[in-house]
Amino acid sequence: MEKKEDLINSENNQNSSPENEILNDDDGQEESPSSLKSQLTEAYSKHESLQSKYLRTVADLDNLKKRSIRDREEAIQRTRLQLMEDLLPTIDAFKIGMHEAEKADPDGPIVNGFKMAINQMQNVLEEYGLVCIEGVGEDFNPKLHEAISYEIGDKEDIVLRVIRTGYRLKDHLIRPASVIVSQKESTNAAS
Repeated sequence: MEKKEDLINSENNQNSSPENEILNDDDGQEESPSSLKSQLTEAYSKHESLQSKYLRTVADLDNLKKRSIRDREEAIQRTRLQLMEDLLPTIDAFKIGMHEAEKADPDGPIVNGFKMAINQMQNVLEEYGLVCIEGVGEDFNPKLHEAISYEIGDKEDIVLRVIRTGYRLKDHLIRPASVIVSQKESTNAAS
């Protein structure tokens, strides 16, 4: 009796070997090695397809992050530019008020108050990238200056006076400086 059980157990062990499990599908029928190779090839192609989709998705996500950062920075720059443009008339009004107050009492408390307010406002705006364009004594630059008048001078195209201060935000010109420029006396007018 023991021999029969041993024989049955050994047959069961042979039928349940890993090779037999691979070659048998769910119905108990054997699959050919070429069928297994095609299934393996199909699995590899699915893997490559999923991997390429994954890499494309990661790249798209990275591009989306970069684009959103760039868009946010551009929106901040546009907002700053608009704010600076809106504040320029206020700065001009403070400067005009200071000049008028200097006529009445050059060292008075009103003049000192105007100076402190203007300096504080300009310091804050400079922290955000606002740069004043004046250039008295420098060469006239049509990219930065707007010539509103000419006066006779020793040299040609030198900024003599600034009528209205110009401003730029980093590299972006907000408003050119309105200046009076020197001009040599023409020789035809003298004769």
